[in-house]
Amino acid sequence: MKQGTPRLQHYVPQLLLRQFSGVDGKLWAYDTEKRKMFAAGPKGLAAEGYFYGATTKHATQKSTAIENWLAKEIERPGAEALAGLLQKRKLSTEQAHAFFTFVAAQMQRTPASLRRAIDCFAATFQETAERIAKYEPTVRNNVIAEVKATGATDEEISELVQILDEGKFSVTPTRDFTISTALSVLGLVAAELAKMRWTFLDVHPTDGDLIIGDHPVTLTDVGPQGTPAGALGVKNPHIEIAMPLSRRMVALAHWDGPISYGELAPRMADMLNERTLRHIHRFAYAPFESKQLLARAIALRGTGPKIHTHRVQIGERLVIVTEWR
Repeated sequence: MKQGTPRLQHYVPQLLLRQFSGVDGKLWAYDTEKRKMFAAGPKGLAAEGYFYGATTKHATQKSTAIENWLAKEIERPGAEALAGLLQKRKLSTEQAHAFFTFVAAQMQRTPASLRRAIDCFAATFQETAERIAKYEPTVRNNVIAEVKATGATDEEISELVQILDEGKFSVTPTRDFTISTALSVLGLVAAELAKMRWTFLDVHPTDGDLIIGDHPVTLTDVGPQGTPAGALGVKNPHIEIAMPLSRRMVALAHWDGPISYGELAPRMADMLNERTLRHIHRFAYAPFESKQLLARAIALRGTGPKIHTHRVQIGERLVIVTEWR
């Protein structure tokens, strides 16, 4: 490993985590898996060793190309836009674009989003592989020939044929495929976010601080009471996108309403914190130590939106519909 090459790769940038640190520059991390909390600096939080791995044929697991690209193209311009918002300035067109791209990245680059992407792809990949195994003789014969070339016995080949016939195998997308696909659509997601109406709201003076999770951007259907909730996508007309920008400011986006700075109503901070906890993959981060917050994080983890897959037969065609609700 070359000198200066980072080992830990962040999925929530340090520049964002710093906005939630305490006066000593540290945050309290709430680990819902190990059921404990600890204090640490932003450098060691929301990161994993070589999280992004490699997406190129010749790169190794220790490749830092993706993190370097994110730092240069997403985080650096995003930091300037974030600073402007925290100071309540009007952003230039370029800065606004940088902010929307920054938000899009936080929707796509986290452990939770990658897990969701894998779940979305898995059903289609599995169905495709099973159909190829059954109905594409060339592919089927090539697989059998490759196994035979390795010295497999007739009994082993017969067992393989049975596995292919009965679909008793599992196909999932690789991590490299998932990461490269997730990052390839940042521009499309940012373009949709740019069409929405954004407000940047300070926490009410009587409310406590906002927290942030390892998946900072939450999507919630806030349609009229009694209206069936739709899939949680950016184009849902009733969607509300929330991203805490600091302990005392949150960005909210809707398809209608004002574009402005303002202030949250009393007790809204607690509601937003609950959304954050429902969306976390494993960790929540706060500027304070609280056993109550740890218990709440453990209780709410996994209660957020989930992937739902439906197989719909239309004539002779099978359509796989995957929704996040």
